[in-house]
Amino acid sequence: MSARSLRCPSVVIALMLLVPASGLAIEETPPLDLHEAIESGTIDVKLIVKNGQQARIVAKNNTDQPLTIQVPEAFAAVPVLAQTTQGGGGTGSGLFNVPPEKVAKHDVGFVCLEHGKPDPRSTMQYELKPISAMTTDPAVVSILQMHGRQQIPHAVAQAAVWHLANGLSWKQLASKERKNLSIPNTPYFSRAALQWASQLAAHMRHQVDAESTTAYRSR
Repeated sequence: MSARSLRCPSVVIALMLLVPASGLAIEETPPLDLHEAIESGTIDVKLIVKNGQQARIVAKNNTDQPLTIQVPEAFAAVPVLAQTTQGGGGTGSGLFNVPPEKVAKHDVGFVCLEHGKPDPRSTMQYELKPISAMTTDPAVVSILQMHGRQQIPHAVAQAAVWHLANGLSWKQLASKERKNLSIPNTPYFSRAALQWASQLAAHMRHQVDAESTTAYRSR
């Protein structure tokens, strides 16, 4: 028997290993949009806002199939009792997996959108909704999305949003302090964070106004 004929079986075996069992291709399940999954009842979601910077999505898979959930870059965190704490924007984007009929947790960011109300805490109940439930200002939404993509730190996003959404002046933001029990109060924002936030807010407002003007002229 020739050396060439001895090699043939090994080639056939290698080709067989490359073919999926039963000739079926393996299909990956595409990610589900978080809001669509909630609305369809595919998942049940609880939103826990830990403080003014952090939140956690707790999702229960109601199906017998594994799910991959796509988190939007910005969404609304709406307090159930609106007068008791600040509502805000959840930020995070990315994907997380939920096993069949199991619960999974996914940490996200949080930016307050209602200055003057009590700070968020984990004992308060929140609902996760589209960002339009808290704000329809494109400049504010864009800043939340930037924070969700981790392009800006929390302090910059928070200062810019309080200025745009709640009308706080830069002087008011500069004088804002964190209350401490055992040590003197400390500034809420650094000078560098406020400078960055001021430039960002002005840029976003100018961009939104320019887009609105262009859209009006194109009618």
